[in-house]
Amino acid sequence: MESVTSNVPLPQLTKVNYKNWSIQMKALLGSQNGWEVVQEGFVEPTTTVGYTTTQNKASKEIRSKDKATLYMLFLAVNESGFEKIVSATTSKEAWDIL
Repeated sequence: MESVTSNVPLPQLTKVNYKNWSIQMKALLGSQNGWEVVQEGFVEPTTTVGYTTTQNKASKEIRSKDKATLYMLFLAVNESGFEKIVSATTSKEAWDIL
C-alpha cells in the first residue's frame, strides 16, 4: 500500500459528517487496496507452520495492508473517535466500531 498520508490530507470524521467521510474513506482506501481488507476482515493466523513460502508471503501482505489501513483510520478520526477505536486490532474492527 502506497503511503498517501504524506501526499493527500485524510478526511476527518466528526460528529456530523459520517456519511460523507465514509464515502471519501471508501474511495481512498479502495485506491490503496485497503477497502477489501476492511470488508473481508483479517484474522491473524495462530501459526504459520506448514505454510508454503507463497502462503507466508500472502499472509504478510494482507497483514501489512490491514495494519496500514488501520493506521489510516486512526489518523482520519478526531480524538473522541480515536478513543472509540484505539483497542481495535484490525481495520474491519475499527470500521465496524465507527
